[in-house]
Amino acid sequence: MKTLPSANFFSIPKCVHNAICAFAAALVLGTVMFAATPSIAEEVQLGRDVSKLPPEVQRMRQAILQAAMSGDIEELRIPIDMNELHPVFSKDRIPQPIAYLKSVSADGNGREMLAILFNLLTTGYAIKNAGTKNEMIVWPYHAAIPLNGLSPSQEVEIYRFLPPARLKEMAAAGKYSFYSVGIGRDGVWHYFSRD
Repeated sequence: MKTLPSANFFSIPKCVHNAICAFAAALVLGTVMFAATPSIAEEVQLGRDVSKLPPEVQRMRQAILQAAMSGDIEELRIPIDMNELHPVFSKDRIPQPIAYLKSVSADGNGREMLAILFNLLTTGYAIKNAGTKNEMIVWPYHAAIPLNGLSPSQEVEIYRFLPPARLKEMAAAGKYSFYSVGIGRDGVWHYFSRD
């Protein structure tokens, strides 16, 4: 696995082009590791090939995608009930997740939330805390990397669910603040919420 130190990837202008090329090549071949910032020791693995994820993760992702593609928010009960505890959908406790998702969906039927889930789960992913008990697979990977160093192709991918003006706001704030999905290595769906 190729390791790209964050200094080379994000800070040194003459190395940016080569690092982006190496990054793109590594995504095609599998995953890539790099430190998010020089001050953070945690390494993040990025990938696109879901067949390399644990079977439990693939199973949960597929169940969520099936519900999303059905167009019926009620179908999301299946992956929600696959968990012992409900995934986190908001900072506050949500006793009725389906009713809540309908209420925050612009169309009133939950279809916007299903579209967001579909778009997120069909992007690349990030693996945070790899090899630990807190390992989490996160979609989109944009939620785990600095937004001011995105390559052109990564920008195109994030524009599937964010307008350019919103991305600029997030990059200026230094934080991804849209919806993301987190599934544990054991297949537990931990969250679908906004940061």
